[in-house]
Amino acid sequence: MLSKITAIVLCFSLTLAPVCLAEETIPKGKITGLMKGQRAPYSGVLLDNVSAARIFTDKKYFEDQWKLKLEYELGKERAKLNLKIETQKASLDALQEKHTTLINLKDKEIKRLTEIAAGKEDYSTWWAVGGVLAGIGLTLAVVFAVDAGVNK
Repeated sequence: MLSKITAIVLCFSLTLAPVCLAEETIPKGKITGLMKGQRAPYSGVLLDNVSAARIFTDKKYFEDQWKLKLEYELGKERAKLNLKIETQKASLDALQEKHTTLINLKDKEIKRLTEIAAGKEDYSTWWAVGGVLAGIGLTLAVVFAVDAGVNK
């Protein structure tokens, strides 16, 4: 039982020690409003050193914070646009390669068909001669058939 009480006291002392030993927080400073006629020759706000320092440092940090946020947003947009550009470049490269392949295939086919057409002999003269001979032969056959039919 004594060990349990000791453990509880030790736990509380460990959790409270950082709080007890912590340094004091930065003072917030005092802001005092003055009206004309009070111990200042103007109407305005009286700041002590801590408040004035806090205002000036906050202004500096706000500017730095804004610059960091601006750089972050610009970096995000730059990354998005670079991604789009790289995607379009890859698409363009693929289309160019496809186009080159198709042109090469068409050129090979044209060359192959040209070789086939150039390799054949020209038989048009033989076809003309054969047609004339077939016409003469048919004409003679018809003449003999008609003459044979009339002489019977």
